[in-house]
Amino acid sequence: MPEETEVNNGITENKTVETTELIKENVIVSEKEIKTYKCVTLGAFGGSKHIRIDMNEVKLIGKNEVAIDVQACGINFLDIMTRQGLIDQAMKPPFILGSECTGIISEVGEKVTTYKVGDPVIVLLDNGAWSERLVLPIIEKANTNQTNSTTQSGDVECTESNDIGKIKSIILPRPKTLDVNKAAIISFAYIPAYILTYHILNVHSGDVVLIFSAGGGVGTALGQLMKLIPNVTLIGIASKAKHEKLTKIYDILLEPDQDCVTEIKKLYPNGIDAILDCISGPDTNKLYGILKPLGKHIIYGMSNLVTGDRKNFLNLAKHWFHIERINPLKLHDENLLLGGFSLKSLLFSRDPNQTETNKLIIDVWNELIKLIDSQKIDPIVDSQWYLDETKEAMMRLQERKNIGKVVLIPKLKEKDAEEAVENTEKPTTDETSTNSTSK
Repeated sequence: MPEETEVNNGITENKTVETTELIKENVIVSEKEIKTYKCVTLGAFGGSKHIRIDMNEVKLIGKNEVAIDVQACGINFLDIMTRQGLIDQAMKPPFILGSECTGIISEVGEKVTTYKVGDPVIVLLDNGAWSERLVLPIIEKANTNQTNSTTQSGDVECTESNDIGKIKSIILPRPKTLDVNKAAIISFAYIPAYILTYHILNVHSGDVVLIFSAGGGVGTALGQLMKLIPNVTLIGIASKAKHEKLTKIYDILLEPDQDCVTEIKKLYPNGIDAILDCISGPDTNKLYGILKPLGKHIIYGMSNLVTGDRKNFLNLAKHWFHIERINPLKLHDENLLLGGFSLKSLLFSRDPNQTETNKLIIDVWNELIKLIDSQKIDPIVDSQWYLDETKEAMMRLQERKNIGKVVLIPKLKEKDAEEAVENTEKPTTDETSTNSTSK
């Protein structure tokens, strides 16, 4: 009898071990079935400490929606201003940051006919691009025989948000000749650069144009586009460390701390044709002194507002004080033109009637694809970072160290990815869920 008891106990122990292993196995399988994706969330307006990486649950898409597996994202100076609370936002934190990305259509709702699984696309958003996955509603066009193509851009799709009825995102077909990193940064660099060059300034042969932040994403795009026009002279303002790489694009390079007004007056005593200003600094009024009659000064950014990790209220006060001192009578008397341009405001205005804007974007995108395919323009990638390094990537822009644009890759860093694989092989109670769903 004692022997039977020992045998039975052994069987019981074996069954207990098997049951425990089975439970562990089922727990792991169950947790793997709960798919998640990473995104960069802004918890509150302010410094970089308010940026965090969240894991969101993958949900089923609707009948009129598409899902996009994001491959790369672009960082813009506008994203830093958004983080600091310098941009008028319809959304309040927490929300996902980012205005542009590229990826592959991974799921298509049953009522969507414009796209199919596998289509490469570029996406412009009000916010929400810095994520491994996007789900966007699609407005189908009635009575159209156009099909989505990666070499033609006739199908620019706009989607509306459910709450305020404004355009939320624009989806563009990705050119076949453009790699993923360059596709991630082209929209918010070359679309505004093209509109500024050909629609607002209407640059002609022989023009002389001054461009601030010449080494930035829009600055390099402007340089490449304007160099396609014969006999255009480009004056760029950029830090000394960037001059060597910018000499292929710009004819004259000045440093930010130089007296550019005095220097340009020496070179062009009769004045220059246009100024493209993304700084909106204290010398705005002085700049009119270097323009010819009918010269244009276009403000397309306000990077001068960003002086640190957080919003600087004293700097804001100084900025608005100088802006308000612009004298409209001077513009009239001296035949000068002052204007402004914001791609984000143009795309995502509160006006639900975006027909003209959408047509403009279609036309611009068609022209850009021709230039890309003919290798006349080539987006410049400054550096590549992982979502985990978003704070460092934004700091590179904030410190004005970039030449071209910074790219975010929605993956873990290689070291972290290796650790994730190891931890998935040997899961712990706390780590199983995270590691089993991480890429």
